[in-house]
Order: sequence, then C-alpha cells, then structure tokens
Amino acid sequence: MNREEVFRHFTNEIYEPLKHRMLFALEVYFQNHKHALAETVHNSLEQILGKVKLMQQEGNKQALGYISYSMLRTELANGRATYLVEAMDKRWFMDLHPCRDTYDAEWAFRYLDEWETELSKHAKKYGGRIGLDDIQRMKLRAAVHIHQYIIALSRFSVTEEWLDEIQLEDVFELRVGEYLDRSEVVYKRDVRVKDSTVMKEWLEEKKPYDYIHEVFRGIDGSQGHYEGIRLQYADLSESSFNNGVFAGGNMIGSRWNKTCLQEADFSGCLIQEARFEQANLRGASFRDAVAVPGIYQSERWERPGFQPVSFAGADLTEAEFQGAYLQGADFTGAILQGANFMGAAFEGACFKGAMLDGARFSLGMHPVARD
Repeated sequence: MNREEVFRHFTNEIYEPLKHRMLFALEVYFQNHKHALAETVHNSLEQILGKVKLMQQEGNKQALGYISYSMLRTELANGRATYLVEAMDKRWFMDLHPCRDTYDAEWAFRYLDEWETELSKHAKKYGGRIGLDDIQRMKLRAAVHIHQYIIALSRFSVTEEWLDEIQLEDVFELRVGEYLDRSEVVYKRDVRVKDSTVMKEWLEEKKPYDYIHEVFRGIDGSQGHYEGIRLQYADLSESSFNNGVFAGGNMIGSRWNKTCLQEADFSGCLIQEARFEQANLRGASFRDAVAVPGIYQSERWERPGFQPVSFAGADLTEAEFQGAYLQGADFTGAILQGANFMGAAFEGACFKGAMLDGARFSLGMHPVARD
C-alpha cells in the first residue's frame, strides 16, 4: 500500500472506531458526574470574577462585555489541558486591561491522552509509515470533539446569580472556543429595553439562524405565528407568548422560565434541554414533542448528549402531551391537573411533588414519583 492507502486503512479501521469508543466513554463520565463537574466551572468563574471585582473597585476595569474560555492547542500538544480564561470589556480582544486566569480541563482531555496512547500502539503495526507526528496531528484534530464537552458543561453550569456585584455591559456574553478563533455563546445577558411589536414581527419572519442564543426576555409575543421557528438556546424567560404557535420548531436548550404560555402550541417541537420552569402553560400543547436525552442516535456520536427537558414548578393544568417523548423529563412540583399523557413516553421522568389530580395516562403508564 502507498502512504495514502495506509492512512485510509488506519483511519477506517483504527482511528474512527477508537475515537467513537473514546467519546462514548467520555459521554458516560460526563452524564454521571456533570453536577460535580459543574462545581469546577463555578469555582473557575468565582476566581476570575473575584479578580474583576477587585480591578473594578480600583478603577482598572470597565464594565464586562465578555468572559471567554479558550482552548489552547499549544498546551494540548505539550500534554496540558489548559484553557485560557479572559474577562474583557465591550472591546473584547481589544481590551487594554484584560483579566486572565486558567481552567484545567484534564477531566475531559485525559480521554484524548489515553486514545493517543492506543493509536500509537496500533500505528506500530504499519511498519513505521505512521509516525509520532502523524499521531500528534490526529490528536489535535480530534481535540475539537473533546472541546464540545467543555461547551456542554459550561452551558449546563452557568446561572445568572454568579454575576452579582459585577459591573456589566447591557449585553454580556460568556463564550467558549479556541484562542483568537471561533467561539460559541453559552450564556447571554441582554438588558436593553425591547419593543414587543418589533420583536414579535422579527420572530414571525422565522429566519433560519438569527434567533439562536438571542435574548427575548420581558416581551409580549402573544398570538404570534412562529411555526417551525429555530430558537436553540434562546432566552424567552419572563415574557408572554400566550396562544403562540411554535409547532414543529426547534426549541433545543431554549429558556422559558416564568413565561406566560397559556394555550401555546409546541406540538411536534424538539425540546431537549429546554427549560419551562415556573412557566404558566395552562392548556398548552406538547403533542408529539420530542425531548430525547443523551445521545440522539446511540450507535453514532455527533455531539455531547442532551439534558432532559425541565417543567419544574410549571403550571401545566389541562396541558396536552399525547404522543410526546419525554424520557427523563423533570416535572418536580409541577401542576398537572387534568393533563393528558395518553400515548406519551416518559420513562425515568421525575414527578416528585407534582399535582396529578385528573391527569390521564395510558394503561400501565401511570408515573411513579422519584427523587
């Protein structure tokens, strides 16, 4: 075989199978330890924000516009899973007085190191045609998949409370990416006053990518026609969307906490990782909605597994869930009086403290409260 054929064989027979095995192992670890891992992010944020607060008190730091976590490939090449943490004003990387710290992501990248060791062992079978430099390049190429778990953990970990006592710009973002390269928003705060009429008209245009990660807090979008809209990781908390039609939309990771959604239609929507905590969802429809937790296709890794949808503390009186897939959903303390779960799948869902008077379930499918 020539070199090209050797690499093709190695990729198909060794590289890809071992990569997927590594990522599935990391997925299991992440899902089983995500709450403990979240504390590492909390501690990291407390540390950088403590420095920022001191700088602001001394007059050496303007209001924050960004905090970024950046993967450093040079560090990875040297065996260190170190992320650069930077707190910056609205000028972002042009900030003249950035505040810096580091975050140790060894918990995730140790899987990459073990995978590299396995690759090196198999490479020896190819008579020296695949060298250490080749393995190193493969490692750095695969690092982007491990990096996805740092994004997932950051998104899972962040809450609004950790920004108390810090001076912020009206628009603030927490981003995770590669140093001086592409990054992804994992949390966005936007306290600018928004005109509900303008926002509703914009949303009804149903543009493909414009609303992802955006903030629509405190607006009135009631009676809106939003069928098929894509609102991944958008924040629509403390708003009003009564009688809004979102049927067939992508709501993955969206936030609707304390939002008024009476008679809203979410039928056929993707609602993995969505949060409807303490929302008013009286009479809302989630017919055939899908909230598949974990990896969507168990035989193939494409991204870190989804978190379950949360309806904790929501009022779901007379809500419709017929045919919905709600595995692992959180209904803790929810009002589910008269709700219809006929034909719904909710294995592993939590109904602790929920009010279920008059709720309808398929034969043999009545929920059992669990912690």
